[in-house]
Amino acid sequence: MHAKDFTDFNMFSAKTFGILLVASYALGGSYAFSLNASSGSASSSKNYDLVVIGGGSAGLTAAKFAATFGKSAVIVEKARMGGDCTWTGCIPSKSLIASAKMAHNVRRAAEFGINTDVDPATVTVDMKAIKRRIESNIDRIYQEDDSPEAMKKLGIDVLSGTATLTDSKTLKVTNEETSECFEVCANDGILIATGASPKAPSIPGLDDINYITYEQAFGMEEVPSTMTIVGGGPIGCELAQAYSRLGSKVTVIASSLLPNEEPEVGKVMQSVFESEGIVVTNSRLDKVESQPSSSQAAHVATCQDSQSIQGDVLLVATGRKPVVTGMGLEDLNVELNDKGGVKVDVKLQTSVKGLYAAGDCTGDRQFTHYAGYQGAVGARNILLPLSDPGVMDAIIGTTFTDPEISSIGLTEKEAMEEFGERKVAVAFQNINETDRAICEGIKKGCIKIVYKKKGYKILGAAVVSPVAGEIISEIAVAMKSGLSFDMLATVMHTYPSHSFALQSMAAEVYYEKLVKSKGILNFMKRVGL
Repeated sequence: MHAKDFTDFNMFSAKTFGILLVASYALGGSYAFSLNASSGSASSSKNYDLVVIGGGSAGLTAAKFAATFGKSAVIVEKARMGGDCTWTGCIPSKSLIASAKMAHNVRRAAEFGINTDVDPATVTVDMKAIKRRIESNIDRIYQEDDSPEAMKKLGIDVLSGTATLTDSKTLKVTNEETSECFEVCANDGILIATGASPKAPSIPGLDDINYITYEQAFGMEEVPSTMTIVGGGPIGCELAQAYSRLGSKVTVIASSLLPNEEPEVGKVMQSVFESEGIVVTNSRLDKVESQPSSSQAAHVATCQDSQSIQGDVLLVATGRKPVVTGMGLEDLNVELNDKGGVKVDVKLQTSVKGLYAAGDCTGDRQFTHYAGYQGAVGARNILLPLSDPGVMDAIIGTTFTDPEISSIGLTEKEAMEEFGERKVAVAFQNINETDRAICEGIKKGCIKIVYKKKGYKILGAAVVSPVAGEIISEIAVAMKSGLSFDMLATVMHTYPSHSFALQSMAAEVYYEKLVKSKGILNFMKRVGL
């Protein structure tokens, strides 16, 4: 199962689980429909139980959910199936990062007693070979999991074209290349899953620069000599470190790194970046100017504190905006929220009854796994009785730098604002002090757990570690199941795993609790309990 699939019974509530067991026997219906369009006008209407607009993580998971229960489903996609994750996000970025990490490790080989007879300064990369590897990984995942052929095997139809809503249950699909037009009707409901696109800031001179975004960042066949990255969020940080390790001289223009994370996280990553030769301006971009072709650099970027940065490639990584235009939402009076996304309630229903939305197009937190989760919940709420919540408070997220950065729930500041300083406690551990980190030569990282003093309920966590994405999953399970922080001490962890630090941190809290109960425990011992 691909990471974007969430059609597992375990994700739903006990209420829904019982419904699904019954539904698996009761639901029926055919999958496939043959579409015979007449050029230039709408053909006879085709009906599906679920109609999905957008073939990214949310849309794919929604359609697969429908197919799992014998419901007919169609995905309308105007570009490429798979969405940003497959083509310009998760898959290419993690492939690029893997190549960059390998180059970095070769340079560090001598630290571990490995003689490569190679001067670290002379390690070179073959960017064309890296690009081929990225494309190969994309193609494999696309063919196996996202392609129209893969959908056909599941009984899911795919229509190529632009979707225009005519009402809450009907839309028109227009293929501009063939001039074909289809009318598609939903028996149960329509799910909007159109994702998001790069967002550029309003900066003087930016429109006159031939800048790139993450959409073009994985297609380069040469490593730029110098690269300027605008934005210190997850995308900016991942690409900054990757291209620096591949040989580019990188400058990140940002007031701070990863500002939405705990303050300690940004400080650790700035220290990591500085140790690897990546410059962080700690100031915002004020303006940018192109340079004459005869100049050594293509652009000059000026920061608000007057720092001046020259570079060959300007990469803008200042976030993504929901895709909500071009499908007739305004004609149906579909409301948008303050983030520019489709406004939904906790069940993922829009302001128009019967019309749902999921994933990045809602303006909620932008993670592939969250979009996939919402896609499945949206389909479930459209197709099955009762409903489950699709909007969550504690969302797990990982930035795949080295070390990785993961977080979930509330930060220390947020927790104290919500519950009060006297009711919140924090456990903190520097990674470099753990035995596993010492063995592996890991010098930077930390684990921070925010919890309630009374009852030790975990409120949030942040992890900076080579395997932060794995460690945070354990914390997510504890939070979901109601396991208190102190009781993590009673869950055996292998030694010397990276996650053993969690048990050690929890043990300190657990022992502290026992010490506080020393009098009662001594009395119970004396009476023979």
